[in-house]
Amino acid sequence: MAIVDVRIDDRLIHGQVCGYWIPHYQVDRIVIVDNEIVHDSMRKTALKFGCPPKVALAILSASSAAEKFKRHLDKGSKVMILCSGPKPLLEMVEAGFTFPSITVGNMSSKENTKSLKRTLFISPEDKANFEKLAQHGIKLYSQMTPSDTKEDFSEMIKSI
Repeated sequence: MAIVDVRIDDRLIHGQVCGYWIPHYQVDRIVIVDNEIVHDSMRKTALKFGCPPKVALAILSASSAAEKFKRHLDKGSKVMILCSGPKPLLEMVEAGFTFPSITVGNMSSKENTKSLKRTLFISPEDKANFEKLAQHGIKLYSQMTPSDTKEDFSEMIKSI
C-alpha cells in the first residue's frame, strides 16, 4: 500500500472525497481511522454503503492503523487515510507511524470551536493536536478540492 493522501474531513466519505479526491489520486483503498466508529456497526455499515464500489474500505482504530501501516507499506494499493479530526493522526504518530503531510478539509462548527474559514472550525484541543503534528515535521495544508489552492494550515491556526 502506498499512502497517497492523509485527509481530515469530518464528513468522511462524501461527495467531494468520492467525486474529486478518489479520482485525483486514483485511490483504490480508503482507511478511516477513528477510535469510535470502529466500535459502531451502524456507522460502519453506512460508510461502507457510501464508499464507491471499486474502492476497498477499512475502518481501524489509531493504534491498529499505525501497526498495520508500519508492517504493510508497499507500492501496490493507493490508500487514502481519512479522519474526522487530528487526534487519531497524532495517536498514530505517537505509536510510531508518520506521514509527510495532512490535508485538512471540512471541520464543522461545534461547541467551543473557532472559525478559520467558512467550513473549517477548530477547538483549542484540535489546535494543540495540529501543533504537535507540525512539531513532528508533518506539513499541514488546507484544501477543499484538488482544484483549490493549497493553503498553509500551520499559518492559519496561528490566528486563533
